[in-house]
Amino acid sequence: MKEYAIRRADGPVPLTAEHAGTPWERADEFAIDEFSWHESGPKPLTTGKALYDDDALYLSFDVEDEAISAEVTELNGPTYQDSSVEFFARPAPESEPKYFNFEANCCGTFKLAWQEPNWEERGIGRDLISPELAERITVRTSVPGPTRSPSPDDESWWLAAAIPFDVLAEFTGLPLSPSTGTEWRGNYYRSGVASDSQKATWNPIEKPEPIYHSPECFGRLRFA
Repeated sequence: MKEYAIRRADGPVPLTAEHAGTPWERADEFAIDEFSWHESGPKPLTTGKALYDDDALYLSFDVEDEAISAEVTELNGPTYQDSSVEFFARPAPESEPKYFNFEANCCGTFKLAWQEPNWEERGIGRDLISPELAERITVRTSVPGPTRSPSPDDESWWLAAAIPFDVLAEFTGLPLSPSTGTEWRGNYYRSGVASDSQKATWNPIEKPEPIYHSPECFGRLRFA
């Protein structure tokens, strides 16, 4: 099981790709480089960082992408089909089996869901964030416009997000206020790629098929 330290920000966290002179400089980098189902072709790299403070969890992703595309514009739509990144987490791994998944495409449209393991197989449904709560989440990207078609010049894009803890608390019903020593379980993902060979995760998923909803394969997220 991999471990990632989410470090406390020592000042305001900008949602930008320019990290010099900001709290992002002291954040550890993670690499989404576990291509568990690779058979052939390129392995596009995605890297990222995470920070937190009293108010929010901050995520930053840098994505290699030679076909940047997005069609989904509705909240909680199938953003995983677009060029996208994802973050799944169990914020109370010792007492609560449920986890949330944040999935954002390259234009900043996102889904946020709260669900139990194997929710789809068990037919129990899941909760999706309301528009009112979603308005309090901020996402910035390098890709303008609500949609995007691939271009021959495509090379990469970035995305940064601020997810307030009070939003997560209201959404999940858990009293979320991480501090030094708090541990979550989670994983980072790259989605919306050309084939299963290009699907990648931070913590490996040792399954024969690409099933991102595999909380038993989450890594350790330690707040530092």
